[in-house]
Amino acid sequence: MGPAKSRLGDLRARDPSATRLLLGAVDAALEAVEPTGLVREALTPAPAGVLVEGELIPARRVMLLAFGKAAAGMARGADQSIGPLISQGLVVTDEAGEVPGWADLIVAGHPIPDRGSVRGAQAAIALAETLAPDDLLLVLVSGGGSALLEAPAEGLSLDDLRELNDRLLQSGAPIEVMNHVRRAVSIVKGGRLGERCKSRLATLVVSDVGSDPAVVASGPTVPPNTPAPDVSEILDSYSITGLAAERARRLATTGMGQPPSGPALILADCFTAGAAATRHLAARGLKVSLQSDALDGPAHETAVRAIASTKEGEVRVLVGETTVEVTGTGRGGRNQHAAVAAGIEIAGSGFRFLAVGTDGVDGPTDAAGGCVDGGTVNDSHSAQRYLDNCDSYSFLEKTGGLLRIGKTGTNVADLWIVDKSG
Repeated sequence: MGPAKSRLGDLRARDPSATRLLLGAVDAALEAVEPTGLVREALTPAPAGVLVEGELIPARRVMLLAFGKAAAGMARGADQSIGPLISQGLVVTDEAGEVPGWADLIVAGHPIPDRGSVRGAQAAIALAETLAPDDLLLVLVSGGGSALLEAPAEGLSLDDLRELNDRLLQSGAPIEVMNHVRRAVSIVKGGRLGERCKSRLATLVVSDVGSDPAVVASGPTVPPNTPAPDVSEILDSYSITGLAAERARRLATTGMGQPPSGPALILADCFTAGAAATRHLAARGLKVSLQSDALDGPAHETAVRAIASTKEGEVRVLVGETTVEVTGTGRGGRNQHAAVAAGIEIAGSGFRFLAVGTDGVDGPTDAAGGCVDGGTVNDSHSAQRYLDNCDSYSFLEKTGGLLRIGKTGTNVADLWIVDKSG
């Protein structure tokens, strides 16, 4: 994973040294959640099996399933640590790339599932069902897996799933709410994939949605610990209607799976990235703090609150994932939306604001987010029109504030930095 600052393309900073400082913090955050090293350090070969974070799991054979945006990197980490023990593997991710020789690669759709997603789910089921009780299925999960590994429940088609996912994404619903619905309409989520596995099971997670392994990618091998909310109420709350939604309502009472017991461990999450960014900035003499709770809520409102709650002379790092209810016709994801809202708020000041998706992708664009300062917005009324049209991408492209870093091969939600250090 190369430094973010070397891949930023057309970002035109009015204060290059200050911008480089923030981008260095992004670099540090991405390095801390680099998936190959995380998995390599978590696994150790043992004479009778595999040590998973120090816990011995006996195994005659080891099979590996990796899915999500960090799947290829996680699989490479497993190969570097226990490669000779792995008999067979499957990697399902969002773009072609290097995977170990023992693994089959399936490229699938994100954020909307496609036929590759269904092929990946079917291949994962077939792999799980081949295992004997004294085998080990090692499952490597990362953000994006909800769309990348998917097979519709009986009574639903792939087109139904695509329609439902699209409406959820447009609704502004938080990711954890979307995943409640996704579990109800899938034959692999909510522990149902793990239930098909009669072998030993271990799950390692690079999380984009918090510290509960059951939530990441809707938990194909880890059922939820708490009762799921009523799917019909969720659909009503976000005004999601149509044939696919009605079919989802009828399927919502299906129970979750009960996979074999085994460790399910979070290797890194958004706070891992945030802590690394905080350390980087503190080491350069800044007064910096990491917000203790995760970002959530509407992106523009959250950005304004983040600026207001940061004291002058300080830098504040925030992590998590906000939402945008798409009401216009423009382009721009939640981080770009937040950046434009922040640009309006700090206009004329010496402050800076950066918002970036750690996966390198923000909405349906080639940008990861945006970086603005007090000189980005000269006409607040014009900037507000872009914001109202959900066209933050065009505004940031025009003003030179787009962050383009390319796909990073990891995914732990979003990183924001509010810089009031002056």
